[in-house]
Amino acid sequence: MKVLRERTLIQGALSAVAVVSLVFGLLVSGTSAASTGKTVSATSKDWKVTIWVARTSTKAGTTIPATVAVDNQTGHQVEVTGCPGVVYGMVVGNAKIPNYPVIPAELCSTKLTPGIHVYHTKVLTDYQTCGGGNGAPKCGNPPRLSALPVGTYRTEIVAPGSRPAIPMPKPLTIILTR
Repeated sequence: MKVLRERTLIQGALSAVAVVSLVFGLLVSGTSAASTGKTVSATSKDWKVTIWVARTSTKAGTTIPATVAVDNQTGHQVEVTGCPGVVYGMVVGNAKIPNYPVIPAELCSTKLTPGIHVYHTKVLTDYQTCGGGNGAPKCGNPPRLSALPVGTYRTEIVAPGSRPAIPMPKPLTIILTR
């Protein structure tokens, strides 16, 4: 009976180790059940910028979680221009519907210390303006931004200004569905 209990305990421990190993392997490899996300990076002598989006296909009018990681490798603080909540904002557009991000007229600046800075943002999939100009839909009453039409789009990001310039990764392709 004692041998049977020990064997059962050992088998349970081995099963637990197997599960932990499997989960750790999935985390390290970046694989998951819903691994439809995409990552792109750009590097220069002084910077590394990585953008991750949770998925590359979504229903038009919804948002896609995104993360931007900026690694200041200059070895010193760098002043950057751009307002919090606007810098690293992302929208989608294409040749038919450019859909440029709205950037406020005010000027903000901050300093980025050496190291990695992470910004959580969202990819917006609706028109950024209304009123009928430049292909934008009418605003309605009350005014509201409409979802973009179904189609294939590219991301556009609001990047901060700096010297040395922060590189921006290539746009990601986003597919909008009904």
